[in-house]
Amino acid sequence: MVEASRRKAYLALNYQALLDIKNSGEFSANNYNQVFRIAHAFHNLGFFIMEDFVGFNEDDFWSRVNGLERDFGLIHYKELFAKVSSGELLS
Repeated sequence: MVEASRRKAYLALNYQALLDIKNSGEFSANNYNQVFRIAHAFHNLGFFIMEDFVGFNEDDFWSRVNGLERDFGLIHYKELFAKVSSGELLS
């Protein structure tokens, strides 16, 4: 079972990922790989939130997020998670 503050942080991440995909502009060769990788990293998160994280593999999830940071400089997911789970945002 995931504690309430972390659950809220995962909800915020899921929302942010969808916003990032939406705001990526017109789908093109320039943004295809980044948008695809964001979708791949977050595509099951909504399901696991809905199922109270039964079967959720945090290590696997964060490995994909680390890839986004490494390959595209997308550090805001970790920052958002830390701020929401600590109560600094959306408390």
